[in-house]
Amino acid sequence: MSGAALPRPGFAQQGGTIFTLVGMLLTVGAVLALAYWVTRWIGRHGAPGWTGAPRKQGQQMELLWQLSLGRNERLVLVRLEKRCLLLGVTSGGIRLLTELTEEEAAPWQKDPGAAPCAPSFLDILRDNLPKKK
Repeated sequence: MSGAALPRPGFAQQGGTIFTLVGMLLTVGAVLALAYWVTRWIGRHGAPGWTGAPRKQGQQMELLWQLSLGRNERLVLVRLEKRCLLLGVTSGGIRLLTELTEEEAAPWQKDPGAAPCAPSFLDILRDNLPKKK
């Protein structure tokens, strides 16, 4: 019996571990590729509630600007047809704070003929990564 080759006990387990590792790496790669594709799609088509979303024909209300003031509080500037309204939004409700004139709302107005330009994923990533000195 001393001359017979004995199989190594851990060999079958090592092969299974390698296949598991390769499967996990492929899964992570697929998730990253899907995340990249989704962010590109949202950048082109917009997302509900996003100010950079393209306006649909006949849409009467548009979110121009918003500022978070606290956990459940924010100021919101909306354009409703020709009127620009500054709203206070809390968990208790929405209040009209004031109506802005055309001159006051001009900095937030978009050119109606211009298509919205959403930043690319790469531009957002470059802006948010720390710069090397």
